[in-house]
Amino acid sequence: MASPDTLPHTWATALWIARILVATPFLIAAWLEGLSSPSALTEMDLIWIPGAPLWVVRVVAAVEGLAALCLIMPGLLRLPPSTVTVGAAVLLVIQIAALGLDLSAGSFSDLPVKAVILALTLLILWVHLRRVTGLSHGRL
Repeated sequence: MASPDTLPHTWATALWIARILVATPFLIAAWLEGLSSPSALTEMDLIWIPGAPLWVVRVVAAVEGLAALCLIMPGLLRLPPSTVTVGAAVLLVIQIAALGLDLSAGSFSDLPVKAVILALTLLILWVHLRRVTGLSHGRL
């Protein structure tokens, strides 16, 4: 039987794929929001950016980028699994806030993609919370 800190190979691979699928759009968003000019930012089809001060956009971009890196870097640098848990939790909060803004503005166009990323984030968070707290007892 596997220990709480190990996952079967298939689950470990699936979790890596999920982490990459969640991290990629946030890294792209962080790159674009963090480095784009104010005029380019207003042209982006993002509901919250036109009314937000530039420093808020840059802080959100930095938080998104760091949280996305938290999903990938622990596996590459042998950091503690709790780093992934923190990154997934932060991205979950960001996604819920963005979803609320989108729904309040009536923007439903990319809702399916956001729902998939939200579900993958919840899966990552669930698995890592179980691993960090030792609740898995060798099973998923």
